[in-house]
Amino acid sequence: MAQRVYFHIGLPKSGTTFLQTTMWHNRRHLAAQGFLYPGTKRMDHYHASQEVRGAPASRVGEGAGSWQRLVAELAAWEGTGLVSHEFFSLATARQATAAVEALAPAEVHVVVTARDYVRQFPAIWQEALKMNSDLSLDAFMEKALAHDLHGAWGWKSQDLPKILRRWSKAVPARRVHVVTLPPAGAPRDLLWERWRTVLGIDDSAFDRDLAFANQSMGAAQAALMRRVKPYLSGPLRDGAVRHRWLRQYFGHEVLGAQHGDRFGLRPEHAARLREHSLEAVAAIAKRRYKVIGDLADLVPPEVTESLPHPDDCTESEVLDVAAQAIEQMIRDVRELTKERSAWREQAEAVPPRVGAARRLTRRVRGLVRR
Repeated sequence: MAQRVYFHIGLPKSGTTFLQTTMWHNRRHLAAQGFLYPGTKRMDHYHASQEVRGAPASRVGEGAGSWQRLVAELAAWEGTGLVSHEFFSLATARQATAAVEALAPAEVHVVVTARDYVRQFPAIWQEALKMNSDLSLDAFMEKALAHDLHGAWGWKSQDLPKILRRWSKAVPARRVHVVTLPPAGAPRDLLWERWRTVLGIDDSAFDRDLAFANQSMGAAQAALMRRVKPYLSGPLRDGAVRHRWLRQYFGHEVLGAQHGDRFGLRPEHAARLREHSLEAVAAIAKRRYKVIGDLADLVPPEVTESLPHPDDCTESEVLDVAAQAIEQMIRDVRELTKERSAWREQAEAVPPRVGAARRLTRRVRGLVRR
């Protein structure tokens, strides 16, 4: 069994995609240091988080058995291992304990990445909007502050003190590491340096260019996303299809690429979240978890500036964003059409007297039609 396993449990929207991408694409360099990031696909860790939280195989689908496979890989490894997905934060204390026990006799360390709530909740609303929520930002915040948000984007995945308490029933507090996200304006690589310090890895040979963070939308871009969602039809209502085309393509590649104005919360919402942040910092200090960074990073500054708010965007602002989005999507369709035409010309250039070539041509034409 691995001698030590770092169990990174989130939180959602705390730099997890960036960290996971960097680690996943540098697995060969990690393995050379005796460090295993198990799995054959990155989604294995997501599916494992579902199984740890009790999801049936029918819900996990083709990823069923991922947790057992990760555990088996770690059991055959002699060095250090890493399991990482933000939805492990949703596990109950009993589920967390069972997951840690499955990794015995490895010494398990729990790692939590977190940032202040005033920056966190706009990011969570945006992610929920790209997925299955139709709430305005104001409505979302009212439900959040009433602790009436459920599922992956509710308080169960964001209440930092409670999440730490649940997981510290599975491992002692001295093996719980809280990595704080640096404040706005901090050096770009500071989160990575803090993460690397926890794991004790040498990144001198890493390819860092492959890493990316989830692209954020601006205020007007988020307002347009909310306008579009009621018109989704057919396959776009399916969760997996919506994830690929609404979230990744439209949200990240089209709207995120516009680099719209950063938006914020209503002052009253920000003030209440600041109180929650102060309570979280006090609870962490009391339990004496290992903090990498500075607990002050989790305390948002008092609101002194008025940022754009998606619920206040004018029709003109949303229309301008929509026009830019349509223009990019026309360019994207043009590039795909040119690529399709090139494939067709290549297929039709194959000598028809060759039977195998004719079959290939028919196959390519069928693909083009689809």
